Amino acid sequence: MCLFLLIASDASFALLAKEAEGVLSNFQILERVSSEAAREIVASFGAGGFIMLNKVKGVGDADFILEDAFIFRMKEAGMRVTALKPQAAAIPADSSAYELSYRIVRMSLSYPKIWRSRWIGSRRVERSAQITVHAQLVDRRTGDVAWVGESQKRYGDTIPHSLLNVVEEKQYEFTRPPRNEHRIAKFVEPVIVAGIVTGLVFLFFSNQKND
Repeated sequence: MCLFLLIASDASFALLAKEAEGVLSNFQILERVSSEAAREIVASFGAGGFIMLNKVKGVGDADFILEDAFIFRMKEAGMRVTALKPQAAAIPADSSAYELSYRIVRMSLSYPKIWRSRWIGSRRVERSAQITVHAQLVDRRTGDVAWVGESQKRYGDTIPHSLLNVVEEKQYEFTRPPRNEHRIAKFVEPVIVAGIVTGLVFLFFSNQKND
Protein backbone atom coordinates (compact mmCIF):
# COMPACT_ATOMS: atom_id res chain seq x y z
CA MET A 1 0.00 0.00 0.00
CA CYS A 2 2.78 2.44 0.93
CA LEU A 3 4.69 1.55 -2.24
CA PHE A 4 1.57 2.21 -4.32
CA LEU A 5 1.07 5.65 -2.75
CA LEU A 6 4.77 6.49 -3.17
CA ILE A 7 4.69 5.63 -6.87
CA ALA A 8 1.52 7.66 -7.35
CA SER A 9 3.09 10.63 -5.52
CA ASP A 10 6.25 10.52 -7.67
CA ALA A 11 4.18 10.40 -10.82
CA SER A 12 2.13 13.38 -9.66
CA PHE A 13 5.24 15.48 -8.95
CA ALA A 14 6.72 14.59 -12.34
CA LEU A 15 3.52 15.65 -14.10
CA LEU A 16 3.40 18.91 -12.13
CA ALA A 17 7.00 19.73 -13.05
CA LYS A 18 6.28 19.11 -16.73
CA GLU A 19 3.18 21.34 -16.66
CA ALA A 20 5.17 24.15 -15.00
CA GLU A 21 7.77 24.30 -17.80
CA GLY A 22 7.65 27.69 -19.50
CA VAL A 23 4.90 29.05 -17.21
CA LEU A 24 5.59 32.48 -15.74
CA SER A 25 5.09 32.97 -12.03
CA ASN A 26 2.65 35.67 -10.95
CA PHE A 27 5.60 37.82 -9.84
CA GLN A 28 7.24 37.41 -13.25
CA ILE A 29 4.00 38.49 -14.95
CA LEU A 30 3.98 41.74 -12.97
CA GLU A 31 7.66 42.21 -13.82
CA ARG A 32 6.87 41.74 -17.53
CA VAL A 33 4.05 44.31 -17.74
CA SER A 34 6.06 46.77 -15.61
CA SER A 35 9.13 46.36 -17.78
CA GLU A 36 7.11 46.89 -20.96
CA ALA A 37 5.47 50.03 -19.56
CA ALA A 38 8.80 51.45 -18.35
CA ARG A 39 10.47 50.74 -21.69
CA GLU A 40 7.69 52.51 -23.61
CA ILE A 41 7.81 55.61 -21.38
CA VAL A 42 11.60 55.90 -21.39
CA ALA A 43 11.71 55.47 -25.16
CA SER A 44 9.06 58.19 -25.54
CA PHE A 45 10.72 61.05 -23.68
CA GLY A 46 14.27 60.18 -24.70
CA ALA A 47 15.95 62.79 -22.48
CA GLY A 48 19.59 62.44 -21.59
CA GLY A 49 21.49 63.60 -18.55
CA PHE A 50 20.49 63.14 -14.92
CA ILE A 51 17.02 61.83 -14.07
CA MET A 52 15.35 61.95 -10.66
CA LEU A 53 12.64 59.32 -10.38
CA ASN A 54 9.69 60.41 -8.26
CA LYS A 55 6.67 58.23 -7.54
CA VAL A 56 3.73 60.55 -6.90
CA LYS A 57 1.10 57.85 -6.42
CA GLY A 58 1.25 54.09 -6.07
CA VAL A 59 -1.15 51.24 -5.53
CA GLY A 60 0.50 49.10 -2.86
CA ASP A 61 3.27 46.68 -2.05
CA ALA A 62 4.02 45.84 -5.69
CA ASP A 63 5.06 49.43 -6.55
CA PHE A 64 8.76 48.59 -6.25
CA ILE A 65 8.53 46.33 -9.31
CA LEU A 66 7.82 49.31 -11.57
CA GLU A 67 10.46 51.45 -9.87
CA ASP A 68 13.07 48.76 -10.48
CA ALA A 69 11.92 48.51 -14.10
CA PHE A 70 12.27 52.29 -14.60
CA ILE A 71 15.78 52.31 -13.14
CA PHE A 72 16.84 49.39 -15.32
CA ARG A 73 15.39 50.88 -18.53
CA MET A 74 16.88 54.33 -17.92
CA LYS A 75 20.33 52.95 -17.16
CA GLU A 76 19.99 50.77 -20.23
CA ALA A 77 19.41 53.99 -22.22
CA GLY A 78 22.58 55.54 -20.80
CA MET A 79 20.89 57.88 -18.30
CA ARG A 80 22.09 58.67 -14.81
CA VAL A 81 19.23 58.04 -12.41
CA THR A 82 18.38 58.31 -8.72
CA ALA A 83 15.23 57.32 -6.84
CA LEU A 84 15.89 59.86 -4.06
CA LYS A 85 13.25 62.48 -3.36
CA PRO A 86 13.86 65.56 -5.54
CA GLN A 87 14.72 67.76 -2.56
CA ALA A 88 17.31 65.23 -1.36
CA ALA A 89 19.00 64.63 -4.71
CA ALA A 90 22.02 66.71 -5.62
CA ILE A 91 21.84 68.03 -9.19
CA PRO A 92 25.15 67.64 -11.05
CA ALA A 93 26.44 71.04 -12.17
CA ASP A 94 27.79 69.73 -15.46
CA SER A 95 24.65 68.20 -16.93
CA SER A 96 20.97 68.70 -17.61
CA ALA A 97 18.66 67.41 -14.89
CA TYR A 98 15.08 66.21 -15.11
CA GLU A 99 12.49 64.85 -12.75
CA LEU A 100 10.37 61.96 -13.99
CA SER A 101 7.19 61.95 -11.88
CA TYR A 102 4.85 59.02 -12.33
CA ARG A 103 1.50 57.82 -11.04
CA ILE A 104 0.54 54.17 -11.00
CA VAL A 105 -3.14 54.34 -11.85
CA ARG A 106 -3.58 50.58 -11.97
CA MET A 107 -1.38 47.58 -11.28
CA SER A 108 -3.36 44.43 -10.81
CA LEU A 109 -3.22 40.66 -11.04
CA SER A 110 -6.35 38.53 -10.89
CA TYR A 111 -7.97 35.21 -11.73
CA PRO A 112 -11.05 36.30 -13.73
CA LYS A 113 -12.20 32.74 -14.30
CA ILE A 114 -11.64 29.33 -12.73
CA TRP A 115 -13.54 26.52 -14.37
CA ARG A 116 -13.77 22.83 -15.15
CA SER A 117 -14.90 21.82 -18.64
CA ARG A 118 -16.30 18.51 -17.41
CA TRP A 119 -17.13 17.03 -14.01
CA ILE A 120 -14.02 14.87 -14.06
CA GLY A 121 -11.94 17.08 -16.36
CA SER A 122 -8.96 19.10 -15.20
CA ARG A 123 -9.59 22.59 -13.87
CA ARG A 124 -8.17 25.65 -15.63
CA VAL A 125 -7.39 29.14 -14.35
CA GLU A 126 -7.43 32.32 -16.39
CA ARG A 127 -4.83 34.87 -15.29
CA SER A 128 -4.94 38.57 -16.10
CA ALA A 129 -2.49 41.36 -15.28
CA GLN A 130 -2.55 45.00 -16.26
CA ILE A 131 -0.75 48.21 -15.51
CA THR A 132 -1.52 51.84 -16.32
CA VAL A 133 1.09 54.52 -15.65
CA HIS A 134 0.88 58.29 -16.16
CA ALA A 135 4.18 60.19 -16.23
CA GLN A 136 5.65 63.62 -16.89
CA LEU A 137 9.18 64.87 -17.34
CA VAL A 138 10.08 68.26 -15.87
CA ASP A 139 13.26 70.25 -16.45
CA ARG A 140 14.60 70.85 -12.92
CA ARG A 141 16.43 74.02 -13.88
CA THR A 142 13.60 75.84 -15.67
CA GLY A 143 10.52 74.08 -14.29
CA ASP A 144 9.24 73.47 -17.83
CA VAL A 145 7.25 70.32 -18.54
CA ALA A 146 9.29 68.65 -21.26
CA TRP A 147 7.06 65.61 -21.84
CA VAL A 148 3.77 64.06 -20.70
CA GLY A 149 2.55 60.57 -21.50
CA GLU A 150 1.20 57.26 -20.30
CA SER A 151 1.54 53.56 -20.89
CA GLN A 152 -0.95 50.71 -20.56
CA LYS A 153 0.12 47.09 -20.73
CA ARG A 154 -1.76 43.82 -20.31
CA TYR A 155 -0.97 40.13 -19.98
CA GLY A 156 -3.26 37.11 -20.00
CA ASP A 157 -3.02 33.35 -20.14
CA THR A 158 -4.57 30.15 -18.80
CA ILE A 159 -2.85 27.55 -16.67
CA PRO A 160 -3.78 24.27 -14.98
CA HIS A 161 -5.35 24.78 -11.54
CA SER A 162 -2.71 22.43 -10.13
CA LEU A 163 -0.02 25.09 -10.77
CA LEU A 164 -1.54 27.81 -8.59
CA ASN A 165 0.64 26.97 -5.60
CA VAL A 166 3.65 26.99 -7.92
CA VAL A 167 3.07 30.39 -9.55
CA GLU A 168 2.08 32.14 -6.32
CA GLU A 169 4.74 33.26 -3.83
CA LYS A 170 4.27 33.15 -0.07
CA GLN A 171 6.39 36.23 0.64
CA TYR A 172 4.35 38.46 -1.66
CA GLU A 173 0.65 38.68 -0.91
CA PHE A 174 -0.01 40.54 -4.18
CA THR A 175 0.93 37.37 -6.09
CA ARG A 176 -1.96 35.51 -4.43
CA PRO A 177 -5.20 37.05 -5.76
CA PRO A 178 -8.56 35.71 -4.57
CA ARG A 179 -9.65 32.41 -6.07
CA ASN A 180 -13.29 32.94 -6.90
CA GLU A 181 -14.36 29.34 -7.41
CA HIS A 182 -17.92 28.03 -7.45
CA ARG A 183 -18.90 26.62 -4.08
CA ILE A 184 -20.36 23.49 -5.64
CA ALA A 185 -16.99 22.76 -7.25
CA LYS A 186 -15.27 23.03 -3.89
CA PHE A 187 -17.72 20.51 -2.45
CA VAL A 188 -17.86 18.06 -5.33
CA GLU A 189 -14.13 17.82 -6.08
CA PRO A 190 -13.08 16.25 -2.74
CA VAL A 191 -15.88 13.71 -3.12
CA ILE A 192 -14.71 12.76 -6.62
CA VAL A 193 -11.07 12.52 -5.53
CA ALA A 194 -11.99 10.40 -2.50
CA GLY A 195 -14.00 8.09 -4.75
CA ILE A 196 -11.12 7.68 -7.20
CA VAL A 197 -8.60 6.96 -4.43
CA THR A 198 -10.97 4.46 -2.79
CA GLY A 199 -11.45 2.69 -6.12
CA LEU A 200 -7.68 2.49 -6.72
CA VAL A 201 -7.07 1.10 -3.25
CA PHE A 202 -9.84 -1.48 -3.77
CA LEU A 203 -8.31 -2.58 -7.07
CA PHE A 204 -4.88 -2.80 -5.49
CA PHE A 205 -6.02 -5.12 -2.70
CA SER A 206 -8.15 -7.14 -5.12
CA ASN A 207 -5.10 -7.79 -7.27
CA GLN A 208 -3.12 -8.78 -4.17
CA LYS A 209 -5.76 -11.37 -3.21
CA ASN A 210 -5.87 -12.77 -6.74
CA ASP A 211 -2.11 -13.19 -6.70
